[in-house]
Amino acid sequence: MNEVLKAIKNRRTVRRFKPNPIDEEKIQMILEAGRWAPSFSNLQPWRFIVIKDQGLKSALDKAARESVLHLGINEAPVVILVCVDRRIDPLHAIEAGAAATQNMTLAAYSLGLGAGWIGIWGTEAEASIQKIFKLPETVRAVSLLPIGIPDESPESHRKPLEELTQFR
Repeated sequence: MNEVLKAIKNRRTVRRFKPNPIDEEKIQMILEAGRWAPSFSNLQPWRFIVIKDQGLKSALDKAARESVLHLGINEAPVVILVCVDRRIDPLHAIEAGAAATQNMTLAAYSLGLGAGWIGIWGTEAEASIQKIFKLPETVRAVSLLPIGIPDESPESHRKPLEELTQFR
């Protein structure tokens, strides 16, 4: 199996991290992977905010915690906030932000790190994050990515391909 398919199949959402710091070079490689995500007409509407400050991580954890009990935001040495500017691409910005997020999770895995994709949903969470980072109204938070050395090995189960596929 080639390396890309291996990363796609073996990447897992990680919510528990070791306290070890992450090399700046690895953070740059993860951000670079996000930058190379596909976007409609190559508009690249994403913006990335790298968060290491514990106070900001605690505020993010409180804002994002709507239904998940443990998100890993406070434990992760780095959290990347993926945002999109809807002025650049009002129709497809969210999809572009999701593609950038996926690229970064795969890059983290390829570097021996774990990442937990947290979608930003609900007006309360979005509004809190807007306020914490003083984001303009045209910029929308799409996801949070706590990243670090995994302190767990989550399993994943997938439906059989036959249940998900139609050939016509």
